[in-house]
Amino acid sequence: MATAKLKLVTIIASFELEDRVVERLRKAGAKGYTIVAADGRGKTGRRQHGVFEPGNARIESLMHAEECTKLLASIAAEAAEFGFIAYAVDAEAVPASRFE
Repeated sequence: MATAKLKLVTIIASFELEDRVVERLRKAGAKGYTIVAADGRGKTGRRQHGVFEPGNARIESLMHAEECTKLLASIAAEAAEFGFIAYAVDAEAVPASRFE
């Protein structure tokens, strides 16, 4: 079975930053992405969706290593300024032809 060797990029950011993050993903070469609501607790305390609090978004994309490097470099300063995190891990995906 052939698999595509990729990077799974995950960005956890306030929902207000969703458009900014998606723009960076597209500029880096992402063909697609998934966005889901993300509640949790971290260094800045608890974040959860509510009437007055939009909460966080978890934005994920499968990317080639070069695209991933470009993305992380382009958002590094913003991540610190706006308080979001981004990370990448190795991934294998099928069908491999979808990522050519």
